[in-house]
Amino acid sequence: MTRITKKQLPHHYAASRVLRSRKGLVTFSILVAVSLIGFFTHTKNNDVSSTNSGKSEEDIGGDFEQIIPHIGEVMPLSWQADRNLVTPNAYRVSLPPELLRAMKEYCDTNGLTELARHYILSEENNISPGGEEYLTLKDGLLWYAQRPAKKWKSDMHWISPANEETHEAYLKLINENGFLSVLNYIGDKLGLDSLVAYHLTFIVVSHCERGFLHHDTTGTDGKVFNVIIPMEMVDGSPPELIITKFDDDHVKGRLKYQTNVAVLIGDDARHATSECDYRDEPGAMRLAATVYIADINEDNAESIASGTLTQAFPLPDVDWLLSQRARHWERDIMRTDIGENGVRKHFVGDRGRRGYDPYDNEHMDCANRVAGNPSKCEIDWDTRSQCPVTCGVYLDSSHWL
Repeated sequence: MTRITKKQLPHHYAASRVLRSRKGLVTFSILVAVSLIGFFTHTKNNDVSSTNSGKSEEDIGGDFEQIIPHIGEVMPLSWQADRNLVTPNAYRVSLPPELLRAMKEYCDTNGLTELARHYILSEENNISPGGEEYLTLKDGLLWYAQRPAKKWKSDMHWISPANEETHEAYLKLINENGFLSVLNYIGDKLGLDSLVAYHLTFIVVSHCERGFLHHDTTGTDGKVFNVIIPMEMVDGSPPELIITKFDDDHVKGRLKYQTNVAVLIGDDARHATSECDYRDEPGAMRLAATVYIADINEDNAESIASGTLTQAFPLPDVDWLLSQRARHWERDIMRTDIGENGVRKHFVGDRGRRGYDPYDNEHMDCANRVAGNPSKCEIDWDTRSQCPVTCGVYLDSSHWL
């Protein structure tokens, strides 16, 4: 059932906002700052952390080794008690400090931080479970917000770009402030052929009764990761993320988020948002950014599109996803099509979208379908997905010329 919401928001948000509640909305591989609350017997309760890269640190309240990685190091997640591997596709990496500074400034300036805080400030402000809405922020760009179904048992909301214009603006910001260097050492250390950052989301939560255990990706042969970047944490709060042992969901460990340290969650790394309740302190929230990165090729593009593209943008379009492959990083690889000693040169940068021309479904009569009712692109999923050109989902290819 579709309805229009008139919930009051801060004055700078667009006046017309559309809320859609859609059955099965959360087929979502949610990029979330992870985890189902669990009790692990080896936990200590100290709350001491170190900011010195690569140096040992005291227990900060979790169950995992949380030494700060050196810049350029990709550190597998291991248990604090015995240093054994937790799960094959979970890692931690340090981030350049300028990246977090730029992301915070971006969210503060365009109103996204204020919007996130608004959602969790009271139940009246929450989107209904399983609902979503489109809204324009101070930057004049279109954004998309969702709340997962009741089974998530939290006030968690996801805020992400609603179209390619917004996606590209945010992507440009993180790439210009150090994220490309992160891709460079992730790709190198994990032995990948290429990488692109292709799916962007912010996640906010203030209370969670019980996390919903899930994995973000599966069956990609270690070629897709959700990079979780903590942006705002509540002082003195318990660990925010729980990840289970790779062969036993009953063994759960807690991970404490650290400033300028990202967590990589890959194939079959089971996790859930940890129990929390910050509501005694009005406006207190946990805010994280998640960036999906992938080594995309002809063999895995379809499964990546269907398994991870579940938001307003990107649409689950295999051709669009293939247009993004090797966009941001590529290693030196021998090529047989350019001679015996041919080498595809190492690349770090942004090649832009390549070889993709969006089109409307000719059987949908998109012009008439949307004429006089542009909001149909937001309240009707079929219209948006089948009429992406008419609905303005994609940028014109000339944007990258």
